[in-house]
Amino acid sequence: MNSLRVRLIVGFALVALVPLAIAIVLLTDRIERMVRDQAADRVTGALQAVTSQLVEDERRIVEKAQLLAQDPELRRLYLVRGAGARDLADFLEERRYLLGLDFLRVTDVSGALRADAADAVSRSASPARPARYGPPPAGRRGISVRRLESDSGLVMVSAAPIQYLGATTGHVECGLALDGTFLDRWRNRSGVEFALYDAQGRAAGGTSLLAMTSWGAGEGRYRMVGTTGADLYETVPIAIGDPPYARLLGAAATSEAEAAITALQRASAILGLVALGVAVVLGFAWSRQISRPVERLAGYSEKLARGEWDQPLELKSVRELETLVVALDRMRRDLLSYRERLVVTERQAAWSQMARKVAHEVKNPLTPIAISIADLKRSYEAKRPDFAAILDQAVRTIGEEVETLKRLLQEFSDFGRFPPPRIEPCRWSGLAADLETLYGDEIRTGRLAVSPEGRGLVFPADAGQVRQALVNLVRNGLDATAGGGRVLVGAAAEDTTAVITVADDGPGLSQEQRARLFTPGFTTKPEGSGLGLVIVERIVNDHGGNIDVRTAPGQGTTFTLRLPLKREA
Repeated sequence: MNSLRVRLIVGFALVALVPLAIAIVLLTDRIERMVRDQAADRVTGALQAVTSQLVEDERRIVEKAQLLAQDPELRRLYLVRGAGARDLADFLEERRYLLGLDFLRVTDVSGALRADAADAVSRSASPARPARYGPPPAGRRGISVRRLESDSGLVMVSAAPIQYLGATTGHVECGLALDGTFLDRWRNRSGVEFALYDAQGRAAGGTSLLAMTSWGAGEGRYRMVGTTGADLYETVPIAIGDPPYARLLGAAATSEAEAAITALQRASAILGLVALGVAVVLGFAWSRQISRPVERLAGYSEKLARGEWDQPLELKSVRELETLVVALDRMRRDLLSYRERLVVTERQAAWSQMARKVAHEVKNPLTPIAISIADLKRSYEAKRPDFAAILDQAVRTIGEEVETLKRLLQEFSDFGRFPPPRIEPCRWSGLAADLETLYGDEIRTGRLAVSPEGRGLVFPADAGQVRQALVNLVRNGLDATAGGGRVLVGAAAEDTTAVITVADDGPGLSQEQRARLFTPGFTTKPEGSGLGLVIVERIVNDHGGNIDVRTAPGQGTTFTLRLPLKREA
């Protein structure tokens, strides 16, 4: 992806594919959402219609149960069992048929069955529902939804008490079946598949599309994909009687719409491949017209980066690239002019800064020298008896400050006439041995450690200058850890670079200190000259390398020197 040609080809391909892909995604999402919304509306409407009908049926069977409980003929047949009395079961079957009920029976006050219309049906050839249902939940009376004993559906039952002389002597129970026939009728009317589940979540009947399995989810809308072919489900409670309620599930199939979406996506994929092929061909052809001039410009920019500013560039290409060529050539001429002025300016700035630094550093030792001479003169004129001790102290102070001046002038002298490096094969093992010899006491006390790794590393460098840089860095690290801590020196080879690290666990530096670290005159030590790290940076730069610093307050400081393993001829 770093090649302009590759990027142009990929760009043309994306221009061809991305709009198509976005359009297909939006279109399929819109179609899928529309189909699913329509299915959801159809399912919701069908469920509302069924539940509304069930509410109306509930009201009707309650009224019918109360009407039957007050029927004098039914009470007479139930209470009187004389010879020639009409059979109660036949009477119930007659009333069941006339009132449009699916079930009708009479129980005593204990709930025991006394007569059932199904008994009369079983003795006749008339089509009816001989199935039976269980007792009310936990002995409750009134309206309820019960499970058929054949497990083929549910029944909505209403019970009314049979009163005689102000006392309840039994109950009339009548009901409507909620089974496969009931669900098929509603499926043909609405086009929605249905299934019934009792209050415990067990399947109690359903149309052909839905699997007869237990339904563990609660009420609400679900999207499920399976072998049933329906993928949008919604359940609602059958709020009849006391909770927990039985549930009615409705489902709408969207497989045909999904098949159409799949066909659309397949056609879009074929169209996308064709568009991709055309885009790649056009991108390759057009990229050659741009990439070749850009490659020439890149090569010319590299020459400018190396400081080769004498040769102008001539290039014939598109107008935009020719404008860039003119700008680069103008920058080349400006750089030539800037370089000449910059050399003069930097030389003047360097001498000015050096003069200020020398004046500042020389002024510091002169102050105690002047004080010592003045004190010595006053003591002599006063003929103090301890003049000898005062003289000795003044001589010692003046001598120390003179040594400080000599050391300071030597550092400035070394910095001013720093020789170019003499490049020879430099062995890290020799540099490590020199450090161990110079800082033997620190190594024995554990304040300094030289890693044994990388002892076979060899790289082209001036061993003396690299040793001086390491000594400066180690001295700074030992000064930083004077209150407790250690310095670790190590070396390793990474690709084409020799990596030397000097790390300490001292107090670290702030961001402001880090920014001024290689500025001449900056130091964190009261007696420092501020040239140590400047010399280190100059040595590394003269060797064609670079230096990196990682530091933070309270986290120590790590200097990383990277020097090339091979020198260009």
